[in-house]
Amino acid sequence: MILLSAFFLMAGFAFVNFFLIFLAIILLFSTIISLPSFHLGLNIEDLKVTRELEKNKVFKDDFVHVKVILENLGKNKFEFIEVRDYYNPTLFRLVLGENHILTRIDPKETIKFSYVLQPRVRGEYPFGPLSVIVKDRLGFNSEERIVPKSVTKILIYPPYEDIKRIEILGSKRSLSLNYGIQRSKMKGLGSEFFGLRKYAFGDQFRLIDWKASVRHQKLIVKEYESERDITVLIMVDCGESMAGGSIENTKFEYAIRATMLLTKISLTRRDSVGVFLFSDKKNYHFKEPNSGSNHFYQVLDFIAKVKPSGKTKLEEAMDFINKQFQKRSLVFLITDLEQTSDDIIKGIKKIVMWKHSLVVISPFSPWFEIHEVDLSPSDKALAEAISEEMMEQVLKIRHSARTLGVPIISVGPDDMMSQILAQYLEVKKKGKAY
Repeated sequence: MILLSAFFLMAGFAFVNFFLIFLAIILLFSTIISLPSFHLGLNIEDLKVTRELEKNKVFKDDFVHVKVILENLGKNKFEFIEVRDYYNPTLFRLVLGENHILTRIDPKETIKFSYVLQPRVRGEYPFGPLSVIVKDRLGFNSEERIVPKSVTKILIYPPYEDIKRIEILGSKRSLSLNYGIQRSKMKGLGSEFFGLRKYAFGDQFRLIDWKASVRHQKLIVKEYESERDITVLIMVDCGESMAGGSIENTKFEYAIRATMLLTKISLTRRDSVGVFLFSDKKNYHFKEPNSGSNHFYQVLDFIAKVKPSGKTKLEEAMDFINKQFQKRSLVFLITDLEQTSDDIIKGIKKIVMWKHSLVVISPFSPWFEIHEVDLSPSDKALAEAISEEMMEQVLKIRHSARTLGVPIISVGPDDMMSQILAQYLEVKKKGKAY
């Protein structure tokens, strides 16, 4: 405005135009006077803006109802005021309403507006901040204030449909119907009949089968069997490379779903489950092994907060978990094998050295990055070349791991869940890791 006033003033003198000179003086004085008067009459602290979230923990396919409340606590009215609630559009989709309002507010008045978002990605993310902009009548002057402590964290779980599907798939009935009952058993004082044998000193009298004893003319006792419970430790690579793929279906997102499935199935079969998510030393997240009906939702809450970050160092991560947990376990290591071959083999050797039974599930990057994507012929040729190069790395590591008795299974989006389930049932059937 000052530059415009100077231009009109010079033009007025140059062309001896009193109208331009008069206009320049009015603009100049209005600018000089309006700015101080605007700030003198402004008391933005009289405005109180708060946000209310219907819930701060939601499923990915759920909706978040956000309500913003604007209160004028002072004695002056505000003619032109704008309130905006910021959110990240890559993480949330605006479904209904608007996240901002332009209005006026009288003294002691309260104004509310709301909108609805739908989360796009699982994880824990900041929400906000709130911004308040007050303008004068002509719009020449304005002042913006970021509302203090208006950033809220919201936790987004995987889709509810995925969780229900996993719960159904992990149920005993579903396992029996689809995969057969394959339990690891041991002789003992269980509930299922195992067989008969001769009485030995120290056997409990209640185990004697009197009918069989009469028939054989010697004491015969019954033996029972019980299912052997094991500890399952799920190790998930959460390095930056695991973020490959579409934003909603990265390798890491599939690894999280696989973790949920494996946790549910293991708990259903009375095993203890622990989870370790790792990359570098700054990104270690360990959930102690436990069992029970509530543990699945504790694991769900635990893994929902983790996002891929850092550069994975497998050997260092294995040293860390060894200090935290040393009980022999069935270990599922989910990693894309994109670290150095030397680091991977050293990490695998450490797990084997601790007498764990190890299965490596490797999401193969090209299969995830081109999943459900329409590629041109040149892009397909490039993808195939990259796939061949990466497969050479996997085959090299697989050969070294085979000498240690460790299977490495490369998986894509379509078979990752079935492979996880098949490997768990196979190990249980053979009775490994005991």
